[in-house]
Amino acid sequence: MKYQSFIMRVLCLLLIVGVVLGYNSMQKKDSDTEKDQQIASLTTRVEALEKQQDEILSALEEAAKAQEEAKKKAEEEAKNQKAQTEEAASGDASEDAKKDDENTDETEAEDASSEEESEDLVYKNGTYTGDGQGFGGNIQVQVTLENDTITDIQVVSAPGEDSAYLSQGQGVISTILASQSTDVDTISGATFSSTGIINAVNDALGKAENQ
Repeated sequence: MKYQSFIMRVLCLLLIVGVVLGYNSMQKKDSDTEKDQQIASLTTRVEALEKQQDEILSALEEAAKAQEEAKKKAEEEAKNQKAQTEEAASGDASEDAKKDDENTDETEAEDASSEEESEDLVYKNGTYTGDGQGFGGNIQVQVTLENDTITDIQVVSAPGEDSAYLSQGQGVISTILASQSTDVDTISGATFSSTGIINAVNDALGKAENQ
């Protein structure tokens, strides 16, 4: 009876130990399963992020390519526009030159008809063109003379001049007309433009001189 009680206690103890070991084994198994699930979840998230990153990189590459194409297109359009502008300017210059030649021919014809009448004058009557160098290039004027009097001065061409400076420089014309001389002061603030006009008038007067 005494040994039977001892054996029962040993059996109970072994049973308890077995239960504890079984529980621990189940806990470990559950823990391993949870870890595997976490690893699988992290792997899925990493793959999703990598896919998203690839999509973003592709979008950036497409945007850069589109921007480069737009830049090339803009440069091409600017180049074409510049070529058209230069062509138009060349056509205008040729037309102006043609008109100037026609005006010169008309002036020479008028001079020939009135040559005998103007032998005693310093300048021949008529309208004469002259050229002078301004700030941005050539300035061309027309000077009208009648009995040695400068009756009119017009700027007919100044493609390279700034419109504001040219407008200010044309103030010298009234001074020339008032003094009947090109020996006048230039316009302050538009020195180059006014100097070009004075030189152009001198050039026209030189063409109008009686020989």
